[in-house]
Amino acid sequence: MNEIIRSQYHGHISQLRRIINSWNLIPGSPSDEFDTLANKLLSHLYKAADLMTIRNIIESDLVTIYGLYTHEINAESFANV
Repeated sequence: MNEIIRSQYHGHISQLRRIINSWNLIPGSPSDEFDTLANKLLSHLYKAADLMTIRNIIESDLVTIYGLYTHEINAESFANV
């Protein structure tokens, strides 16, 4: 991976991290708590995934990996950010 692509990737991950952390899903969690989700989302965004796919990834990961309940999150709203 050349340096320009690497720099762009890190910039995009940083932006996604800020967005996801602004949701305050787990108060007091480390800033890198949701990096797995950020990386998965970025991968799908680079592949031009549609809004429904992004919503499903957000909801699925927040429920299965992070233990949140579907009624605690608004994946549709999050996907629209």
